[in-house]
Amino acid sequence: MPAKPIQIENIRKTFPGVVALDDVSIEVMEGEFFTLLGPSGCGKTTLLRTIAGFYNQDAGHIRVGEAVIDKVPAHSRDIGMVFQNYAVFPHMTVAENVAFGLKNRKIPQKEIGPKVTRALATVQLSGYEERTPDKLSGGQQQRVGLARAMVIEPRLLLLDEPLSNLDAKLRIQMREDILDIQRQLGITAVYVTHDQEEALVISDRIAVMNFGVVQQIGTPWDIYRDPANEFVATFVGNMNIYGGAVIDSSVTEDTRSRMNIPQGRSQADVRVAFRPEDARILPPDEKVSPDDVAFDGNVEKTLFLGSDVIYRIGLGDEVTLTVNEYVSKRSQLRTEGDAITAVVPRAHLMFFDTSDGARIREEA
Repeated sequence: MPAKPIQIENIRKTFPGVVALDDVSIEVMEGEFFTLLGPSGCGKTTLLRTIAGFYNQDAGHIRVGEAVIDKVPAHSRDIGMVFQNYAVFPHMTVAENVAFGLKNRKIPQKEIGPKVTRALATVQLSGYEERTPDKLSGGQQQRVGLARAMVIEPRLLLLDEPLSNLDAKLRIQMREDILDIQRQLGITAVYVTHDQEEALVISDRIAVMNFGVVQQIGTPWDIYRDPANEFVATFVGNMNIYGGAVIDSSVTEDTRSRMNIPQGRSQADVRVAFRPEDARILPPDEKVSPDDVAFDGNVEKTLFLGSDVIYRIGLGDEVTLTVNEYVSKRSQLRTEGDAITAVVPRAHLMFFDTSDGARIREEA
């Protein structure tokens, strides 16, 4: 089995009046790019800073390899950290910024130069050695921060929302660069973000957090296609989710394909959900398949995105369904007011308990 360089065991951390981490347990494998994903205030940055040694947990243990590091000070944990706000020293040159950690570790001067050169080459900043941070773009400053964290050759690299201060186009480029560098070095990385797309693109595995609790751990595919509960389903990506009248009509309608709610449940106990891309618009000459559930409505809005089109479909009683379809050369765009039928395969329906949001997996 792969080594387990990081084991977070039943970590609890409180601040006055707030439980920031509530019995959190996570294992991160050697060489893995592991992401902590969740909304603001969910505990992901607190967990990262606890791993780094900036916070001391109230309960639980942190292991790196076979060593328990609960009492090890931050500067002795062999961990590199990349911060949200770049955290470069404005009075130092690029080379001096990158060399800072090496000097603190009393690395011989003759070794520092070659290490700095390699680190800057890795982040594509060769030739920038003598520039000061005020002469760099935001993306370049973040690369300096990344080089400074990597040059000490840490066992673990922690990244705390490192792209949040960059513009959208640069974020896309930098997230690919960070992933390429991590793969090239084979370093284990734990990355914090609230951006679902970012997490899906770069991660080997993701831990989705909310209110200090890990909701689900899995690959990007698992998190998106097989969410453990309603929070994960609605936080990661877009989701159609319904209860009440929508379920009632879909279950009881006799003339169309019907929804089968989970066995032993009533309509009031269940919400049904599916991804917009799992639904499609039924052509006028096609009948509803027994394997599909149908929804009738009228187009309220058409959003043409070039390769895709998003339809907002009114189902009545201010209930809206979203369908995301790929656009081909033969596609006919529907317009506002058009009567329309959307169908979704039964196999793509997900059910959640209305009381606690838990996933209901057994279906009739």
